[in-house]
Parts: sequence; C-alpha cells; structure tokens
Amino acid sequence: MDKPTTNKDTMNIIVNPNISPDELFTFYEKNNICEVGFGKEVASRILDHPHLIIAAYMETKLIGLARATFDGLSAHIMEFSIDIQYQGGIQKYNNGSLIEADEEQVGYKLGKVLISELEKMGATFITGYIVENCEESFYNAIGFSKNEGHLVYYIDKRPYTT
Repeated sequence: MDKPTTNKDTMNIIVNPNISPDELFTFYEKNNICEVGFGKEVASRILDHPHLIIAAYMETKLIGLARATFDGLSAHIMEFSIDIQYQGGIQKYNNGSLIEADEEQVGYKLGKVLISELEKMGATFITGYIVENCEESFYNAIGFSKNEGHLVYYIDKRPYTT
C-alpha cells in the first residue's frame, strides 16, 4: 500500500459536513469498515439522524470520520474511522474503523475537534468503545483514559457479527 503524501494546507477538518450516501459508502468500502455489511441504504442512515459529525478531507476526498451522539450532558463516540492509507505502518486488522496507528495525525486532529465541539455543546462525560490491545494508545493520545470498574453490556444483532 502506498503511503500518501500529506500537505497540511490541503487537509480540512469539517464540522457537520454535507456527506452524500454514495461518498460515505465508498469510504466504508475502501477501508473495509463493517457497516458495508448493511448495504448503502442502511449504512447511510447515520446521515439522517441528529448527532455530531466531524470529517477530514484531503482536498475533496473523505479520509476520516468521527461521529458522536449527545444528550445534553453525556456523549458517546459512535464511530471513529480513518482511511487505512493515512494510518501508516502495518496494520493487524486492516480496517479503517480501528485506529491502529495515526502516523499522519488525521485521527488526532479529528479527535481534538470532536472533543472540543462536544465540550462546547456541554458534554461533561464522553465515552467510546475501543478494541483492546489495538486502540489504547490512540485514544490516550486524544485525552481518554480507561474507565476502571465499569462493564459494558450490549445486544448485538449486526449482520456481520453472526
């Protein structure tokens, strides 16, 4: 995989951009992101519901996406995806929705804007689920720490987990 050349003047971080379903699904397909399993119509539903979206573009190409829900006090990161090319290094999972490395700092820049925007909105508690032994260093770099003593319970009916 060729490592992209980044020019800090051509990367833009945009708050609540106008992303089309085609653009989103192309990004998901290119980066092996699990929402592809839903198909474009279902995966693009995220664009129809109110939440915070932060996107990174290299010129006009979508290269990163972070989105969070917010209820007035607490926020939860629903997605943090970076184009595999911009993560750098050799990745174990080769999946854009897992940030195994952030050599180009795309994730770091997205994360800082995401947290800043959530704090401006009034978030006092921000959570995110990560893959153990994979994403800890990235989330630590943007200010997160492990929430000791809490367990995560869930119902998972996504088609790609069965």
